[in-house]
Amino acid sequence: MTAILQLPAWLGAILAMLLAIAASALPFVLLRLRMGDELPTKARDVAETVAVRIGTVHSLILALVFAEAQSTHTNLQQEVSKELTTIEHIALELNQWNGQEGKVLRSQLAAYVTAVLQNEWQASANLRGSREARRAYNTLDIGILDLRAETPQQQSLRARMIMNMDDLQDHRKARLSLAHRGLPSLFWWMALTGFAIIVGFFLIFPANLVHIAILSVYGAYTGLALYFILALSHPYAGPASIDTSPYEMVLEDDLKGS
Repeated sequence: MTAILQLPAWLGAILAMLLAIAASALPFVLLRLRMGDELPTKARDVAETVAVRIGTVHSLILALVFAEAQSTHTNLQQEVSKELTTIEHIALELNQWNGQEGKVLRSQLAAYVTAVLQNEWQASANLRGSREARRAYNTLDIGILDLRAETPQQQSLRARMIMNMDDLQDHRKARLSLAHRGLPSLFWWMALTGFAIIVGFFLIFPANLVHIAILSVYGAYTGLALYFILALSHPYAGPASIDTSPYEMVLEDDLKGS
């Protein structure tokens, strides 16, 4: 299912709409041509009433899940921004540290950012994150704790760096947790089943061009909504992936030459 996210956004959206149209309009035409006379009026009225109610529930489920996926994606962007800001603070404080230790620690901070980019910025990373990023963080944390602060300025810098390292750990854990808050498979079963039921209720109508067009529009819009939900629930790949360029800018601008 996630293979469609590897395509350009416009192509993936069009493909999702075409697949939904094919799954709705094509069976409608084929089955309707095989069916006999029209349904009795009372049977059609009952079918229309049930279809409207199921369609309302189905639309509500899609709307709620879309809102949840969008909220999770937004929160993840905020945690990434906070993590980057904390990294920048640590880099600035290390630049202000007088001594050879600052250069070593800047190199370790660069190793952490590199590990995040190379080993954690992917959907397959587990909830604890990559081993390389954890090792780089622990090495940097121990190095800051072992700093010998001999002047009031160094004491202030060391205390601030220790606090920032704690914040960095918190933001990293929040980022990993949000990135793995995917949609349960039960949602996709409900979404696809509701879609199939509503398409099935269209069989009460004759297969003329107007009805085929209406069903195609419904299928296209549902396919587009499902595509966006799928994209938002995969923040490490696809059209809704989080931009990694700020991490690269930190490496280039703040930790260059470390």
